[in-house]
Amino acid sequence: MIDVGLVGFGFAGRVFHAPVISAVPGLRLRAIVQRSADDAKRLYPDARIVKSIYDLLDIDEIKLVVVATPNTSHYELTKQALLARRDVVVDKPFTTTLKEAAELVDLAKQRGRLLTVYQNLRSNGDFRTIRRLVESGRLGRIASYEAHFDRYRLQMRPGAWREKPDPGSGVFFDLGVHLIDQAMS
Repeated sequence: MIDVGLVGFGFAGRVFHAPVISAVPGLRLRAIVQRSADDAKRLYPDARIVKSIYDLLDIDEIKLVVVATPNTSHYELTKQALLARRDVVVDKPFTTTLKEAAELVDLAKQRGRLLTVYQNLRSNGDFRTIRRLVESGRLGRIASYEAHFDRYRLQMRPGAWREKPDPGSGVFFDLGVHLIDQAMS
């Protein structure tokens, strides 16, 4: 059994990561970092609720850390987990700069830890269908590929960190990384 610590219980932690961790045989959701609300304890009563990454990393049994926090915090939280000799899954985007990504990859290698990015749309039907078609050769030589998400809103959501003008924010980092991943896979 692999004990997992989940850092962040916002949209990604609540909707994607915690349910997946709980559903996979061999994984146990041991602790959740939730700083401001208290619904994690109600939804996952067997998990310990802590207020910081440091509290989570103090739990020796945790071997895998899942980072599901705002994009600008991915680098620092992942670095802390790697320094504490934990394997890490980071929600997309991995980091906000290539330099940060390279540093984390090097650190994971130095520490002998597993490090990967969570790209949940790889399991969606459109992604799998496109991959299957390309691999089959039925489409021939592909000269051009176009994909998009139909999402439009005139106003930004108040307080939404994904829509603030911060590094790693905006539609490109939220959804565009999925399109790039799809085109390159």
